[in-house]
Amino acid sequence: MQLPEEIQTERLILKGLKTPSFELAEKLYAAIDASRETLRVWLDWVDKTNRPEDEYTNYLVNWCKAHWETGEGFAYLVTAKDSGQILGTIDLFPVSEERKSGEIGYWLAQSAVGHGYMQEAVKALECEAFNAGINRIVIKNDTLNLRSAHVAERSGYILEGVMREDRWSDYYQSLRDTNIWAKLKADWEKVV
Repeated sequence: MQLPEEIQTERLILKGLKTPSFELAEKLYAAIDASRETLRVWLDWVDKTNRPEDEYTNYLVNWCKAHWETGEGFAYLVTAKDSGQILGTIDLFPVSEERKSGEIGYWLAQSAVGHGYMQEAVKALECEAFNAGINRIVIKNDTLNLRSAHVAERSGYILEGVMREDRWSDYYQSLRDTNIWAKLKADWEKVV
């Protein structure tokens, strides 16, 4: 499966993170660092990203480029169309052609929260994924991460259940529960 290298919405440009650059790593690192205190609560990788080199090697090269090349995952930089400001990232991973499924993951800079940007990005990415042959998309979030849950809910995903104590949280130093939200292509087709 392949997805487009760029997706545009009314207010956003989603740029495929297919070709890494150190300049981009520096910009992404700055956005993460500015939102570190809020992101680290939900995303353990934030505390492992301590310099632009970490972002370049661990994320852009070892994750984004590698998964894009195999078609197993597609990561996008989410930017504001009018200013070019980095708002966050969104990805579809892991993509299973056999099961025709994938999972959307995302983060948003604290300065961009509360404007509907991530909901807009989710809807754009899911549209491309469903049109490319995906049948089921999942969004997972910590049960206490209400902002992430609102993105899934407002984007029309159905809460299918909660996986109890399924992952360790470095921030909470405990096992955490995870919401499982899903949308089927048939659900999407009803509102398109």
